[in-house]
Amino acid sequence: MIVVDGRTDLEKLRELLLEPEQTHLEFKSALDLTSNKDKLEFVKDAVSMANRPPGGYIIVGAQEGGSLALPLGSLRDRALFDGARLGDLIRKHIEGEVHVVAQFHEVDGHEVVLIYLPHHRDGLPVPMSTLGQYRSDRGKDVIVFREGDMLVREGAKNSPLRHAHWHDLLSERDRRLRAESRVEIDSLLTDLARALRDANGPVAVPLSWEMSDEAFVEAVVSNLEANKDVRLKQFLRQGSHRSGDPLALTNVLDKITILAAQCLYFERYEQAHQAVDALFALYARLDFQEASERLATITRVYVLGSLAVRLGAWSTVHNLVLRQYPPQDDGYVYSSWIRHGQVNASRANLLLKDRKGMMISAARSLASERPAMRPDVPDAGLPDAKELAHDDVLFNSLCQFDVLYCLIARAEGSYHGGGYPASSAMHQYRADPAFVLVATDAHARTLLFPNSVDARVASAITEVFEAAERESFSFGGHWDSLPPAAQRFVIEHGGGQP
Repeated sequence: MIVVDGRTDLEKLRELLLEPEQTHLEFKSALDLTSNKDKLEFVKDAVSMANRPPGGYIIVGAQEGGSLALPLGSLRDRALFDGARLGDLIRKHIEGEVHVVAQFHEVDGHEVVLIYLPHHRDGLPVPMSTLGQYRSDRGKDVIVFREGDMLVREGAKNSPLRHAHWHDLLSERDRRLRAESRVEIDSLLTDLARALRDANGPVAVPLSWEMSDEAFVEAVVSNLEANKDVRLKQFLRQGSHRSGDPLALTNVLDKITILAAQCLYFERYEQAHQAVDALFALYARLDFQEASERLATITRVYVLGSLAVRLGAWSTVHNLVLRQYPPQDDGYVYSSWIRHGQVNASRANLLLKDRKGMMISAARSLASERPAMRPDVPDAGLPDAKELAHDDVLFNSLCQFDVLYCLIARAEGSYHGGGYPASSAMHQYRADPAFVLVATDAHARTLLFPNSVDARVASAITEVFEAAERESFSFGGHWDSLPPAAQRFVIEHGGGQP
């Protein structure tokens, strides 16, 4: 399972290199765009990928398993791989538009091209409009695709469109149509909520699961301003018992996450923790076969955790992490539901070998797409998603929450599992501030570790950092040594020499 988030930066490339070839990812050890055969095969692959929501990636210069295949200088004309030129090549053969993003990377003396192909904006697959044919070395005509062919990606191959594909293909279009049909009414609700608040003071606007994010935020804020906590509790209790198809569950998870985020932003911590309780109650109702739904829940925990980090809500970070699962002690119990969700997803083959940062990428993508889940970061504060900046506030705070989760689970957990440092897949500088915070801010340390003496925290720092450094070698070894302030804290409190 990969996160199709449109990023084409180096950290995204390293993340994808660990994945097997699948519906939304293809590897090509080489691609000669001066060859008619290679051009037509690429067009077929690209169209099939874009036809399957939400699109996907093609990596040129690598083989499945992550081994690199093109030494520097192998691609003599890099201009052929420009996104605009690749888009022009594809458009010659289809009825519809296509958008291609391509980025060159140099990795360990090799060159790699990471190509992103988003799903079409109208939500419909596009047919081929030409005959794709080339002459083989033996002088025979080989047909790659025909006019009218509709191709979709299925697993690691391209497949003709079948009836079984339509549900997947149209679900995203249906979601868009539903959202578009609600634009006017949601706009009216938003304006009405604002008008009531401005004209009459605090007025509690009714909450609805079907509201758009913007209208829902206005409703939540109106209830907070009117101190109508009972309505918020009622809404959360309803949500914690809702069930249905995965799309309905996703909407419930999103609404509860937005409610928690708004409460955090306005420092209504009791209500925020009640929203987390509702998420946990939903999680506890899911079974092993619903691993993807469990993973979706934990991804939203990461979104809230990163917000709590940015706001300095350290008690909330502790509250998010230290929830044992299963809730009853009936055998093997995890100290943190986060770790349980990771393990469950790994066993369901949603995470590759349980050793990658996909959850961080997924949470960053979700928060980026849903402003209501990041009330402290306006759209203007987000860098271009295609190039992950060194100071990306969402990504960095996610890495820092990841470290704090591991530290809390290690120091404060009473059961099994500890925590897995998914941030080890990223550059260490993104996570370092979490170690420095714990080492230098006594007040934050008390809130994060209310039941642990400094010596235990120091040992946890050593253990978590060594685990992250060890795991980082699977991703290029971007972890080296603890920040000096954290090293001093560890040494002074007997945590060893990491």
